[in-house]
Amino acid sequence: MTEPQDVRIEKLVYGGEGLGRLSTGQAVFVSGALPGEFVRARITGKRKGVFHAVTEEVLEPSPNRVAPPCGGEKQCTGATWPFIAYPAQLHLKETILLDTLHRTGGMAPKRPLPILPSPKTDHYRLRTQFNVRSEKGIQRLGFFRQGSYSLVEVEDAFLIHPLINRTLAAVRKLIDLLPPLLEVHINASPAGEVHLLLFGAEDTLTPLEQFFTALQRAVPEVIGITGFAKKKKVVSLGRNTMTLDVEGLTLHATEGNFFQVNWDQNRNMVRTVLDFADPATGDTVLDLYCGIGNFSLPLAKQAKQVIGIESGFSAIEDAKKNAQLNNITNVEFIADDLQKGLKPLLERKLKAGVVVLDPPRAGATLKTLERILAFVPRKIVYVSCNPSTLARDLKFFHLFGFRLDRLQPVDMFPWTWHIECVAEMVREE
Repeated sequence: MTEPQDVRIEKLVYGGEGLGRLSTGQAVFVSGALPGEFVRARITGKRKGVFHAVTEEVLEPSPNRVAPPCGGEKQCTGATWPFIAYPAQLHLKETILLDTLHRTGGMAPKRPLPILPSPKTDHYRLRTQFNVRSEKGIQRLGFFRQGSYSLVEVEDAFLIHPLINRTLAAVRKLIDLLPPLLEVHINASPAGEVHLLLFGAEDTLTPLEQFFTALQRAVPEVIGITGFAKKKKVVSLGRNTMTLDVEGLTLHATEGNFFQVNWDQNRNMVRTVLDFADPATGDTVLDLYCGIGNFSLPLAKQAKQVIGIESGFSAIEDAKKNAQLNNITNVEFIADDLQKGLKPLLERKLKAGVVVLDPPRAGATLKTLERILAFVPRKIVYVSCNPSTLARDLKFFHLFGFRLDRLQPVDMFPWTWHIECVAEMVREE
């Protein structure tokens, strides 16, 4: 189809697109549209038998459509919902989450809770990965446009923390001091620190000392840089650990180890996990995909014992050091693949009253889900960033006697379609 199509949008689906019908009755997913709007859309392709399109003109706008709070793609890149009023974003995320659970999982929470709005809706991102492309002998930093390798050289980006924006501007001015690069990762901490990861395009990296000195002069908050050649760490200058805090605890995250980009909302999410888990004083709690101890260590203040498992060795080393830093002794951290790491615990005939899991976007594997059941928990607390895989995995637990009690959406990513939530599965008596 080459001619624009006029489409009435029925609802939004996970991924942020609007579902509508073409004049032929065929379904079409339209980006840049809101429920109830009548739009003129251009078909961009067909995937898995379904048409996809982009909005070219809004013929009948929704009352929830607003002027973007950022100016052009250099500021707005990354904000996939800049045209939707923030209260409407919250409502849409609640609706999409519940709809996905119903369609994919065949379930609804007994006690759905209202979404937690983000304390900050702009400049909240503490971690950002920039692509590097060379044009006419000059290295340029930015984000790729969706579906292409065309670079947007972002400036004062609306969602990115001001320290990262300042550091990006300084790196651009000092770009002649850097070797050929593929990516630059700039991470900031709530404590006001900045650390950079530089990924080289060649087998070796030229010395970075001159660049580091000049960058610290321009941005004193920069604490260190780490350089990689062919994804192998080859140099580290300055300090390479970021300082975080949660529930009265101090956490350190070593270069590149994961922590939530919206730390104010992370604090709210940790409180939600603690509330849902509610471990008894005699409980053993399993924390799967535990990272640097974001949930494990606060849980250890309530439970008899917490065992955290994570495939990333560096993250587990951070978790162990964080336990020592906070004088927490009732935790055990295991660096292993989730399936392999659970097997020795089962061989110890360990029982866990509560299992907390925070898997990646793809969700947990079937073997991991099966082994969770073998610990005979009375409660499973599932932290998810993908409603589709959440629904799939909760459906599995439901088949084995668990019901979905509370569901807490958390708006970790304002002005985007991404949805974070915490689900409480309780064993039925």
